[in-house]
Amino acid sequence: MDNEVIEILTRVGGILPNSHFVGTSGLHFDTYVNKDCLYPHTKETSRIGRIFADKFKDADIQVVVGPALGGIIISQWTAYYLSEIHKMEILGVFTEKTPEGGQKITRGYDKYVKNKKVLVVEDIVTTGGSMAKTVKAVQDAGGNVVAACAMINKYENMGSEVLGVPFFALADLFVPTYGSEQCPICKAGIPIDTTVGHGKKFLESQI
Repeated sequence: MDNEVIEILTRVGGILPNSHFVGTSGLHFDTYVNKDCLYPHTKETSRIGRIFADKFKDADIQVVVGPALGGIIISQWTAYYLSEIHKMEILGVFTEKTPEGGQKITRGYDKYVKNKKVLVVEDIVTTGGSMAKTVKAVQDAGGNVVAACAMINKYENMGSEVLGVPFFALADLFVPTYGSEQCPICKAGIPIDTTVGHGKKFLESQI
């Protein structure tokens, strides 16, 4: 675990423990990593980008790709610092969600990715689904994914075999997740937090 990454997120209020949350996947868990608390703080966000860049400074990366929305910010900072390290331009682009729920490189950015060595970055990995779709989007555009890396990996079973490319994380923060019917936090009667995550939508769907 990179203690600096955890320390940064804790300092900006981005780690919320001991409650009841619902993620975008619909799974329930007791610790929420609120990436939105990080991004208003440019100094801290910049530092995260530098940590990403330092980790992959020897990987011969030409383009950094992240999924919208948070991945845009991370990909830009990481590309900036890789450019600074190598004294050459490393590009930062992003994928967007498709109506079918996938990820796709749009806006003509595919021309920057084709035949290039790509680092895929993501802020939070909970199930690996978003990162897998981003890797596929890069490959569909003709890019060569050298590696994929998350700022925080919350999924204990996440690994390179899930993505088909080497996977890394700046920090691991394994948090057990549960389906709503098996959720022990629900059974304990702990109210669902509706201020972050998809708790409000979940509760509305139960009416």
